[in-house]
Amino acid sequence: APDAPGDSLVTLPLSGCFARLQAAYKEIDDSHLPGGDPKLQRRIAEGLVLAERCSELISHLSVFSSNEELEDINTGDLKYLLVPFFRGELLLRVQEAEEQGSHEDRLDQLKRGSRALTLFLEDIQARKALRGEAKAGWEEQCSDRLADPGAARTLKIARLKAAKRAKDSLAAMLARAAAAGDDGDGDDETDRSVGLLSLELCAHTALDSLRSTAQEVEMLEMVAKMKQQNGGRMPPPPPPPPAPNEVRGSGLQTLDLPAGSVIEMRAGVTGRLSYGAVMDQLHTGIVPGLHSLSVEEGMRREEAERALAEAEKLRQMGTRDEERRRREEKGYDSEEEAEELRKARAKDEYRDNHTRGAGNRKNRS
Repeated sequence: APDAPGDSLVTLPLSGCFARLQAAYKEIDDSHLPGGDPKLQRRIAEGLVLAERCSELISHLSVFSSNEELEDINTGDLKYLLVPFFRGELLLRVQEAEEQGSHEDRLDQLKRGSRALTLFLEDIQARKALRGEAKAGWEEQCSDRLADPGAARTLKIARLKAAKRAKDSLAAMLARAAAAGDDGDGDDETDRSVGLLSLELCAHTALDSLRSTAQEVEMLEMVAKMKQQNGGRMPPPPPPPPAPNEVRGSGLQTLDLPAGSVIEMRAGVTGRLSYGAVMDQLHTGIVPGLHSLSVEEGMRREEAERALAEAEKLRQMGTRDEERRRREEKGYDSEEEAEELRKARAKDEYRDNHTRGAGNRKNRS
């Protein structure tokens, strides 16, 4: 288990203190323990002590000047820009025990963590270390204008891809350094690339944390307002809405019918139709006293009418064939009779190939 911070921090140099802070954050970020687990909360508290000590040393040693930009910062000092980020992320993960904490305590921790992350992003932006998709995301978040949903979604996808690229590149560079046996004293170019990738990756993480924290803060402020309006306690939940098919009142739901109605026989002497009778009529489609067909009866009737129409068509075709054979057997002596036979045959063939209404199909697209 890692050593708990104590009096040894007083003599620990900035590099060693930052290394322990970075290790604590990685252990907490990779942990699968529940957020309120006592062991995890103790480790978060230790990390916050380390972050405070790193901030004090950075200020005491004047590691950065107020007008210093990214190109002017020493490669070995780039990593110290991440101290506010680590502090903000750890503050967001502080959870008091249920018997000790409250919504107000959680709200205070969220606001403190959000301020730390905001200061981190403002600092690296002022030093021109915020670039690419992370810079665009921070500018969008700081803008007062209502963002276009399509553009916001496109930017979010671009940020996710950029964060994944930075994470993969950083992991590959650290793996190569570990394989080469570097103990942190590698070449300046590689160390600077690692520092810049770490800044980019942490900037994307800070943007996502600020967005989710703003939603939680809004919810907790709404809860606090409701408790204030109800004498310091949460108001009781509203009653659940009635079920769609819930029957109100006692007994069966009834519908009034006019006197002398043809379906009054189902209603009885009271002139009221029961709910069960109405639902039975809706499901069966049969209303007493009215001429109606069920779905099955309607389908059977349509099939019968279609079969009769087909039989009539076949009968007419047989009659025309019989007439044609009779004329051919009888024979014709003159050209007029032969021409008349040819026209009759052409007419019959046209009727066979062009049913009534078939010509309208040419107008269809």
